[in-house]
Amino acid sequence: MATPYLNLTELTAGEATPYVTVNALVRGVEAAVAGRITVDFPSDANYTLVITAGSEEWKDKFMTITDSGTNLTTGRDVIFPAEEGPEYIIKNSTAQTLTLKISGQTGVTIATTNTGRFYYDGTDIVAAP
Repeated sequence: MATPYLNLTELTAGEATPYVTVNALVRGVEAAVAGRITVDFPSDANYTLVITAGSEEWKDKFMTITDSGTNLTTGRDVIFPAEEGPEYIIKNSTAQTLTLKISGQTGVTIATTNTGRFYYDGTDIVAAP
């Protein structure tokens, strides 16, 4: 079974190696509370955050989005999974406006060099009040 908001695996009764599950839970909570990540656009295209177990970019609270190769020629989308996550603090360190969104939704924009607070409201990424 998984936790309802961060989708972290819960400890089960009689688990043979409980420390593995507990350690993963602790790392997941740490990412949501104090995790810091830099996401770099690899090309001039929209970017979907990694959701693969063990390297989930979307679970980190503090996110800096960069364009170190100056790949972006226009505004782009950053696609989040439709999952409950932390309230994000996101800094746009690219030279373009970014739209933070769930696939198929409208999202919210963040201008270049701006930092803001955002969260998933059950439908889309929105600015925190």
